[in-house]
Amino acid sequence: MAIMRRWRQRRAGRPVAFVLSGGGNLGALQIGMLRALAERGVTPDLVLGCSVGAINGAALAEDPSPAGISRLEQLWGELDGEDLMPSGFLPRAVSLARKGEAIHDNAGLRRALEEQLTARTFEDLAVPFECVATDVLGVREVWFRQGPLIEPILASAALPAVYPAVEIDGVRYLDGAIVDDVPMGRAVELGARTVYVLQVGAFSRPRPEPRRPLDVAIQSYWIARHHRFKRELESMPAHVDVHLLPTGQTPAMRYNDFTRSAELIAAAYAASTDYLAGRPARPEMPAGAPGSTGEADDGDGDGDAVEVEVGAGDGAADELGASGAEDPGPR
Repeated sequence: MAIMRRWRQRRAGRPVAFVLSGGGNLGALQIGMLRALAERGVTPDLVLGCSVGAINGAALAEDPSPAGISRLEQLWGELDGEDLMPSGFLPRAVSLARKGEAIHDNAGLRRALEEQLTARTFEDLAVPFECVATDVLGVREVWFRQGPLIEPILASAALPAVYPAVEIDGVRYLDGAIVDDVPMGRAVELGARTVYVLQVGAFSRPRPEPRRPLDVAIQSYWIARHHRFKRELESMPAHVDVHLLPTGQTPAMRYNDFTRSAELIAAAYAASTDYLAGRPARPEMPAGAPGSTGEADDGDGDGDAVEVEVGAGDGAADELGASGAEDPGPR
């Protein structure tokens, strides 16, 4: 709790919070944004993360220096989609239809976290850090800020149907993006007066017309997430400075494609550097024609595709505001 006390003591000034959203393999964009911020001398007093933003956020909170961000960039350059999301022998359509709660286990993601992070508790981090996960049975958002670090991050990144729920103290948790994908309100609640939002969940991308029932379900989840994001952005208090960092123009990719991280990092770095320098914004994501984004082959041999959002946290957003969030207590 000493770290949180230091954070509260800085409320007399204008504490700076970094808010890192969900976004799956688009999380690489956040590394470019972080590099641009570091080069401008902008550092966080508080880091809040959801889903892939919890992964990047924990690493940033452990070492917010340019060297720490360079290590994160190296990690993203070495990530292998087959390690994080093994394809197996079944076509994806069959995998989605089979029994069980998830297509993949989280063993690969756990290994990546344990290799990247030296810290094993929130208290080990250099900067106060919190991550959000969804209490499945309690139907609520839960914020983790104390105690063991790895399990809460896995819970925050437990993308429904892709990764299994994570059990902590007898409670099952799924992806935090189901309830709060871009936790700006939490930052304000904790006293932030300047908020840098690293939102990479593809809210600005054109949505293809639904072709299947699954497309409609995913589109509904996207609308719910986008609704909360827009609502919180519009309701930010006047005394809070909010900076929504741009992503730049990015390629269309499958959700499990980690081969273009360098391209994503470069795009976000260039766009965010321009923004922070006051130059005109570059085009936003994605490159390519509407309808070509976020599609994954369904594996049935007919050439069709199942529309899959490129972004961890394709869960339905809950209507709980930040004031309705429940803290699990000391964790």
